Amino acid sequence: MKKKKKINVKIYAVLAVFFTILTLSLSGCAKKKEPPINAGSKINVKAFKIKYYVIPDYLESPGNTYSLNNTAISAHIMGYIVLENVHQGQAVSKGQLLLKISAPEIGSKYYAAKAGFVNAKKTYDRIKRLYKENSVSKQMYDNTLMQYNVAKANLNEAENYLNYKTIYSPINGIITKKSVSMGDLVAPGQMLLMIQSPKNLEFKTSVNVKYFNKIKNSKGLKLNFSSINKSVNGKVITVVRSANPYSHSVLVRIAVNNSEKSELMPGMYGIAKFKIGKIKAVIIPKTAIVRRLGITGVYAVDKTGEVMFQPVKKRGVYKKHFIIISNGLKPGMSVIINGFDKIKTGSRVSLSFN
Repeated sequence: MKKKKKINVKIYAVLAVFFTILTLSLSGCAKKKEPPINAGSKINVKAFKIKYYVIPDYLESPGNTYSLNNTAISAHIMGYIVLENVHQGQAVSKGQLLLKISAPEIGSKYYAAKAGFVNAKKTYDRIKRLYKENSVSKQMYDNTLMQYNVAKANLNEAENYLNYKTIYSPINGIITKKSVSMGDLVAPGQMLLMIQSPKNLEFKTSVNVKYFNKIKNSKGLKLNFSSINKSVNGKVITVVRSANPYSHSVLVRIAVNNSEKSELMPGMYGIAKFKIGKIKAVIIPKTAIVRRLGITGVYAVDKTGEVMFQPVKKRGVYKKHFIIISNGLKPGMSVIINGFDKIKTGSRVSLSFN
């Protein structure tokens, strides 16, 4: 019996030690699994407080530039092109030789007309002298004078046709179209070249008829050309008082200020910005705009300081450094304008406002 009691005591002692060790090991594991206490401070960033601003309202309308000096050169005689001195896109000066047309019959008619004129003039001079001496009748004198005038008219016509063989530029400009080449046969009335001057341009655009009263008295406006990253001033010449029955729009003609000093060319695409009043809008700095997975938005901050990504819809640019927001933001919200590399959705931040 005593031996059994001793054995039981030893077993209990071993079990006690085992459970003590097990308890300590489990408690150690439990401590390892506990997350560390995050005592870190919030991220400091600059922010912009959203509110409504009263700003000018603009109507943007696309269009193109056109040259007011637009010259089409056509053939007046039939013949072959024997001199091709220009190419499309070339700048030409007034009086510069452009083309020559070979037309032998024109030269023959000229020389025949000149011979007829010389003969008629000699006859007229002789009859005129005799008439003064009362040696010929008044009827003969009149007939001779008529023949002289006809011969002179025929010579002038032949000279004009002779001049049509050589074609010179009537203006300073750019050759925008060339429809003939060396050796081509041309006929009277056929268009040969198109020359446009970049020094006197106008901009044409179509505007919805509902804005007619707001733009008809427009004075100054901006014309933006993204292809050359440039804006120029313009002035409304006229708003045509006839609406297109299909597009319900009216044509607006705009003079381009100092077009000869700009880089503009005929046919360039641009956007006209008409000031049509004022609106109440949300604007934010350009630096607040970010893109995530192809979506344009901002990092907005709620009342607890937590960051969230908010998609927005842009309407346009205001004073170069601000963006007009048409959807996605409301007054009272705050958006982050810097420190994007330190934050992400769910981050907690401390805001400072300029």
